[in-house]
Amino acid sequence: MTKITCIGAGNLGAAIAYEIASRGIADELVLVDLLRDLAEGQAADILQALPYQNKTKVSSGDYPAMAHSDVIVLTAGKPRTPDIKDRLQLAHINIKIVGSILEEIKKYSPESIIITLTNPMDMINHFIFTRGFAKEKVIGSGGQLDSSRFRVVLGFPEKEVEAYVLGEHGEDQAPLFSRVRINGQKRDFIEEEKIHFREKIRQTALTVIQKKGATVFAPASNTTDMVEAIIKDQKKLMICSVNLQEEYGLYNVSLGVPVILGRKGVENVKEWQLHPEELQQLQDAGRKLKTSYNALGN
Repeated sequence: MTKITCIGAGNLGAAIAYEIASRGIADELVLVDLLRDLAEGQAADILQALPYQNKTKVSSGDYPAMAHSDVIVLTAGKPRTPDIKDRLQLAHINIKIVGSILEEIKKYSPESIIITLTNPMDMINHFIFTRGFAKEKVIGSGGQLDSSRFRVVLGFPEKEVEAYVLGEHGEDQAPLFSRVRINGQKRDFIEEEKIHFREKIRQTALTVIQKKGATVFAPASNTTDMVEAIIKDQKKLMICSVNLQEEYGLYNVSLGVPVILGRKGVENVKEWQLHPEELQQLQDAGRKLKTSYNALGN
């Protein structure tokens, strides 16, 4: 029996829950939210969509309902609103929220693999690690989404493109132009193209946010891919935010890097041979993020 809990039943949490249920990844799916009616309504809506698809049991409940979950998907937290001046202020707010949730996870499902989406994701993912959870079981969702956006903006059919984005899920991304392959062939980029595509990757998300308020379907799909890789022990290469301990010359910071995902969570961090410029971007992002995290005083 496999069990997945989604903590946070807003638009993103519900979209992930629906994607998990529709793919039939788990035997049991639980939605948990402080707004109990919201979680109950989302669970009922998802359940009514499934009769002709699979036999996933979908329910809602309070924290005890997540007991013995294989994977916990964490989207709970305050979103970025105009009154929040920067990501550091958002981190202060959401660390308090996540901190209280972690106490409940320790109580009811301490061995679960946690997938983090609460923003600022990389900082929150590191915070979770510092609270006593095993590093291979604390995984941030963002790098797969950024990599998908990179493939889209390159303008080729996605099945023909191999492209990855490492680094922060935010301003300090590091697209790996040196590893782009189109139909298996290396693609070279001049500096003007690199500047153009870096900006275009950032703008894809901003455009969606400006037009509909938040990104939902793309992060839900990519996160569900991560859940599926874990539950089905696919040993799949994915870009995820993980807590680095000397990989890529970085220590005690969470950033998006290539990993192998399987039943144990992060089974291996792949240390690719990066172009010096790209490695420098990744390391600069890590140092900047670490400085920001340390400023939180946690």
